[in-house]
Amino acid sequence: MKNSKEKKILSILALSIFIIIIILVYIKYIPKQSTYATIYTENQDKNLKISSASMIDLDKIIIENTKTIYNKEEIYERQEELEYITKYRKSDKIYKGETKVAQEGRNGIQTITMKKIFDNNGNFVKEEQIGCKVTKSSLDKIIEIGTKIYVEPKKEEAHQGSVSAEIALNKPSGFSMEQFKKILTDKKDVNKVFETNSDYFYYIEEQYKINGIFVASIGIHESAWGTSKIAKNKYNLFGYGAYDSNPYNGAYSFSGYSESIDLIARVLVKYYLNPPGTVIYDGNKASGKYYNGNTVFAVNKKYATDKNWGNSVYKYMQYLYGKI
Repeated sequence: MKNSKEKKILSILALSIFIIIIILVYIKYIPKQSTYATIYTENQDKNLKISSASMIDLDKIIIENTKTIYNKEEIYERQEELEYITKYRKSDKIYKGETKVAQEGRNGIQTITMKKIFDNNGNFVKEEQIGCKVTKSSLDKIIEIGTKIYVEPKKEEAHQGSVSAEIALNKPSGFSMEQFKKILTDKKDVNKVFETNSDYFYYIEEQYKINGIFVASIGIHESAWGTSKIAKNKYNLFGYGAYDSNPYNGAYSFSGYSESIDLIARVLVKYYLNPPGTVIYDGNKASGKYYNGNTVFAVNKKYATDKNWGNSVYKYMQYLYGKI
């Protein structure tokens, strides 16, 4: 009986020890299998390990997103008028010094692709032209120039010897074709660009009511008397179309100097020298988009970023006027 009782006690004791072992195993191993992140207080056991779940670095994410948003380039397109080109051809049916429009010109449309660049803080850095395509072709204007000899009628006497900085440039200088030839014949013109094209500075006065000496002075300044790369390779005496970031590739190409002389004269008359609505060549009206007055220093305000441009052009005007 006693042995039976002892056996029963030992059985209960063994069962208790087994249960205790099971509980200890559960406590030790089961939590490690949890996939949930656990947050511990400072008062808990220092030896316990937190969950292996990854911590999120919010500052790093913000910095990376900021770079993605602001370190970028913005591409856009704009449309502009494509000014027509004027072609001159000789005619023995009209007198020398006279001109006749054989075909009217028509402007086209060009689409210019621009790129804006921003820094990492989203601040605008620069803008540059990256492409240009013609979406509507222009139609050339054709002007016949007389070669028939006659005694040239007396013109309105031009101001000679000096020229005021306040002279109105939306009026002809009053010089004759022969006087233009004399004024633009110069040893500085090593390639004789201005000498051989002097007639066209006279013709633009007749066609567009603009001071041809002013236009010639711009050409001399911009092309260094016709010696610049753009002038020699593209027949462009004025750097017309050149963009600051890529001047050579942006500059227009012409088939002859007469085309660039004629085009810049029309641009000046249409946009810079006359108030909006003024009746100009071919019965058109001036845009006056960049009009600030009709003097050389007034034109400088919108025509060139160089603040000394007007002074440089005016000095050439003084030099040329002084040759008569």
